[in-house]
Amino acid sequence: MVIIFLFYAREEDDVARVAVRSGVGWAGTAASVDRVVPVGATVVNMSDRGRSGGPRFAQLDDDNIMWAAYQRAQLKKEKQWKAVVTDRPASGSDNKKADPVVEEWDDMNEAALATIQMSVKLVHLNTVTSFDTAKEAWDALRVMFQARDNAQLLQLMDELSSLKKGDDENINKFSSRAKMLRDELAMLGDPVDDNTLALRVLSGLPSEYGMLRTVLENKDVKLVMSDVTAKLLQVEQRNIAGGSLKPAGGFESQAFTVAAPKKPFDKKSVVCYYCDKKGRMNGAFYKRKADEAKG
Repeated sequence: MVIIFLFYAREEDDVARVAVRSGVGWAGTAASVDRVVPVGATVVNMSDRGRSGGPRFAQLDDDNIMWAAYQRAQLKKEKQWKAVVTDRPASGSDNKKADPVVEEWDDMNEAALATIQMSVKLVHLNTVTSFDTAKEAWDALRVMFQARDNAQLLQLMDELSSLKKGDDENINKFSSRAKMLRDELAMLGDPVDDNTLALRVLSGLPSEYGMLRTVLENKDVKLVMSDVTAKLLQVEQRNIAGGSLKPAGGFESQAFTVAAPKKPFDKKSVVCYYCDKKGRMNGAFYKRKADEAKG
């Protein structure tokens, strides 16, 4: 792993702009130098700095959705997210250094840009180091992944529209799978409201939930996913206790399933296959012998 500090001249002083490491794990920490990038870069071994200097998540490689979610949370935690979503404010003074608003934004922007740059793998380094603001770097990554994100968006939308409860899936797992699809869609900028998600879940239920599904689908108010899940769990438990539904997982739970008592063997109900009379299990033998004796 490596931390690379890039220094750029800006008016009177040089400003440390980016720290980058290779590998996955703690962003912002390194035990050894891995590679030196653009000319003028100064490579610093930061192994003696400990592991508290950066966010603990994988660097951006090819999963932009999860990276963006973690990175957004990290920038908000460090109070740097504003630099990603706003432009540099106009200075009210000819001396930009004397404007506290501009100076504050500049400090925030440099910190945000460094956080973004240290959180990408080397393959994306040139993309984020060619910009002066965190907003430009963030937007460049978003545009780069946009085409692939659109393909993934279509796939997720199709999965949600065709959502079905599996035979080995209980209500909790089924609803969790639906919520995961919603969360992934939200990360791609296509949020699904609670009512739509609940209706998708109801449409994917088997016939055992038909009555409740009809009642909920015809309500004149918007559905709340947590309430719908709670009602479905009640029906699931009743069906399991009543024996019309087996617990998910491929085996019957002793807590919900009671084995039916064995009925005693009733000889009187047996019909002899020779004389067609009930209760004569050996009738075939004796009748045949009697008939043969009569000739």
